[in-house]
Amino acid sequence: MASVADMIRDAVDCHRAGDLDLAEEHYRRVLGREPENPGILHLLGTLAHHRGRHDVALDLLGRAIAADDRVAEFHNTLGAILQAIGRTEESLSAYRQAILLKPYFAEAYNNIAMVLQSQGNCSRAVAYYERAVQLAPDCADIHYNLGNALRSEDRLSEALDEYQQSLKLKPDYAEAHNNLGITLREQGQFEQAIDSYRQAIRLNPGCALFHSNLASVLQHQGRLADAIAHCERAVSLEPGSAEVYYNLGSALRDAGRCDEAIEQNNLAIWLRPDYADAHWNQAIAYLLKGSFLEGWKEFEWRRSTDWHISAYPHRHRKPRWNGESFAGRRLLVHCEQGVGDCIQFVRYLPLVKALGGTVIFEAWRSLHGLLKEFDGIDKLVELSFETKTRAQFDCCASIMDLPGIFGTVEETIPASVPYIHADPARAEYWRRKLAGPDFKVGIVWAGSAMHANDYNRSCRLEHFAPIGRIEGIKLYGLQKGEPARQADELADEVALENLAEHFADFTDAAAAIESLDMVISVDTAVLHLAGAMGKPVWALLPFAPDWRWMLGRADSPWYPTMKLFRQEEWGDWNSVLRNVTEELRALVGRQRLGVNR
Repeated sequence: MASVADMIRDAVDCHRAGDLDLAEEHYRRVLGREPENPGILHLLGTLAHHRGRHDVALDLLGRAIAADDRVAEFHNTLGAILQAIGRTEESLSAYRQAILLKPYFAEAYNNIAMVLQSQGNCSRAVAYYERAVQLAPDCADIHYNLGNALRSEDRLSEALDEYQQSLKLKPDYAEAHNNLGITLREQGQFEQAIDSYRQAIRLNPGCALFHSNLASVLQHQGRLADAIAHCERAVSLEPGSAEVYYNLGSALRDAGRCDEAIEQNNLAIWLRPDYADAHWNQAIAYLLKGSFLEGWKEFEWRRSTDWHISAYPHRHRKPRWNGESFAGRRLLVHCEQGVGDCIQFVRYLPLVKALGGTVIFEAWRSLHGLLKEFDGIDKLVELSFETKTRAQFDCCASIMDLPGIFGTVEETIPASVPYIHADPARAEYWRRKLAGPDFKVGIVWAGSAMHANDYNRSCRLEHFAPIGRIEGIKLYGLQKGEPARQADELADEVALENLAEHFADFTDAAAAIESLDMVISVDTAVLHLAGAMGKPVWALLPFAPDWRWMLGRADSPWYPTMKLFRQEEWGDWNSVLRNVTEELRALVGRQRLGVNR
């Protein structure tokens, strides 16, 4: 007859080899000889836990601890079982008991940290992980876990160090390569992130998440064919995941393949009907292709996305206006998203006013001077992201709701311009200041760095250098913010007077624009302002443009005096500005001939 020691050895060998059925059989034979053997009860409980039989595991660990409550490993395993069934406070007690019995028990410190992190208490989790690392510096998993907690705390440089240490200890750690890639991307190190994702895929080519993450950064870099290929691979690996269809739809949309994007978004929504981001993605695809009615319907889902909190953080208890008459009542219309969006859609307020009583418009202070006499606004109040307005109102709507409320299609866009006017006195000041025979062109080369798509929509001042060399042209900067410094840095290359340094708000910008012959701008609020004023304005658009510019056209139904110049390849501003230069040179030449005649 085999000894108990031989039976235990056989059981453990089977357990390590993954033959759980045979391991359990051996463990139970031992228990037949020694029914309250605490070590075997613990091992059998661990096996039950790994097989998801947590009730059985709890019973077995309870018996093991009853037989010998001085073994730290028993309490640690009990903590893991309790954690698995959601009894987190009890699991923390069990882990702490393990540490009391074995003060240098790195695994128990790691386990406490994991519970704290799952509860959102990442700062305390970091402290426990750091203690675990001190006790077990050669454990790759603990370094990896610490990296995850540090990344959650936005301590990205420290997280990088931990992931890299984890990979030194375990070079084939695919998850660590993946999370290293995530952190590198968050730091803007895109090529290094791509390398890390590719390493993760090499080690585990069957992980859909790794392909999706690589696709996301490739899409950000404009490498759309590669991004789409990895999205399609993720779909083939995990066809039941709504996220993979959403990611593919996003990449296809950026490639201008809107019909295919809509198909993928539909699959994501079919799998998860309340998937707000997929509905929002669907809205953008519809609007980009000019299917406005479908787009406005899906546009409502933006309120359910995390992104919308940064676009407009307040939730009002008053009813949302649906386009019915509000005669005798007060309607609050509030800004949402960017200043350019406000300028574009303020055109609807006269239509709103025609349906009812008092229109209160909540807008950024920088727009108040521009809109103080605007038809359709009875009262202007300042928008604050920190506090809700104190204005009294009966119902409310977002400025971005209005196209959908009015059922706007391309043919019914209220496109009469100008609908925004410069202050006459300020405009006269700029007219005198800028007087001269040259063809005066205002330029904007960059938007706000806070905009999520700024890396895509902005260029640099040097791209405008060929325009400045056209005979008879004089360039005036309308550029605000940090990019305005490029005017000084490139003074020898681009002759330019930056007017924007004298602007207090958009009232000044409008007055200066009124005195110019043309505005040429990337996709910023100034572009919208010039279009709303009816000035000749040329828009410089990236390969994947914002939805309002649609695809494959050189005009905009929103702004009759605007001409669109588009990138033909991702990031290629040189060809865009080359086309602009050629057309502008021809335009100035024709005007000169007309003057001579």
